[in-house]
Amino acid sequence: MTASLAPARSAALVIARTVVDGVRHLLPEHAPLLDTRATEFVASVLEHDGRDSALGIAAGADAFRRMGVAEYAAGKGLDRLSRAFHSAGRCALPVLASLSRQPGAGPALMDTGVEALLRCVDVLIRLSTAAYRAAHTPSMAELRRDLLQEILSGRPPAKWAGLAADAGWVPPAKVVAIAAEPGAVRASFGPEVLADLTGEYPHLLVPDDIEIGRVLAGTRAAVGPAVAPADAATSLRWARRTLELVRREVIEDGPLVRWSDHLTTHWLFADEVLTTALVRRSLEPIAGLPSNERTKLAETLDAMLSARGGAPEIANNLGVHPQTVRNRLRRLRVLFGDRLDDPQERLDLRIALRADLLAPDPGPARPATPIRAA
Repeated sequence: MTASLAPARSAALVIARTVVDGVRHLLPEHAPLLDTRATEFVASVLEHDGRDSALGIAAGADAFRRMGVAEYAAGKGLDRLSRAFHSAGRCALPVLASLSRQPGAGPALMDTGVEALLRCVDVLIRLSTAAYRAAHTPSMAELRRDLLQEILSGRPPAKWAGLAADAGWVPPAKVVAIAAEPGAVRASFGPEVLADLTGEYPHLLVPDDIEIGRVLAGTRAAVGPAVAPADAATSLRWARRTLELVRREVIEDGPLVRWSDHLTTHWLFADEVLTTALVRRSLEPIAGLPSNERTKLAETLDAMLSARGGAPEIANNLGVHPQTVRNRLRRLRVLFGDRLDDPQERLDLRIALRADLLAPDPGPARPATPIRAA
């Protein structure tokens, strides 16, 4: 909260108490650490937007460091603390909203207050994380997994440059993300590769100028676009999306499927509600026909829209008699009418036919791969 829009000290304390009470509720074993000084520290962070370098040595900051040390001593990971701080920050939003409606509150107080809460949560996480790591000497494998998580979280390179140096990773100009099936990845590869092979959705970050096949065991995996390291989460999102479409049999299976080989398919399936609506509207005239007739007319329509010549060329492309094609074309003219002469309608029809062809047959529901960063 900037100085001009910061609430009175009493208001900041109200928000801070809500944050601290939320942490106490979520992590009761750490409640004894969160005394009045901890609450006053959170209020100071809110008032200063977390930008004051002296905040880290302020009274009350040590409570959050001690939480990190206690988590390490208990053999627990950092994720639990991070989730608790984020949840406690969300608990304070209704209080902030109430304060913003009070007489005298600045018009932008809600927006700046939300930003201050996010920065406050980040300060608490940094304090506990630094203490946790100071109590624990991570292995090189842990450093590299932490680095991969930091990169995929979308933090700017300046935030993880030090960790990259500790992990012995030199950021290349471009990287590609790989989403793999469990068991698809070899256990060892060069220091230029960052990987997290644990869990249900293994993933790797690889320089785009190395041979990807040498780090894979030959089973199913998908490669995202080449991007700057700071945009690695985008590459992983598209790699996972590609792998999901392979699982759904929209994209042809293979040991290594590249995102860049299926751009039209990704475009058609980027918004499946919109694509389905286009297919239904465009192909409505043949939707109610028997399956066999519908298939033949759809094939003929697609060939007609792609052909430069008349019935003989279409017949040659389809492998049927020209008279058969003429009969189908007359039938299509009756069903679609003047739409066959309208350039925009013809474009819509071609897109709809392609999407209809790619759509998998209805079957048992398949669990989809999350399209989120790790």
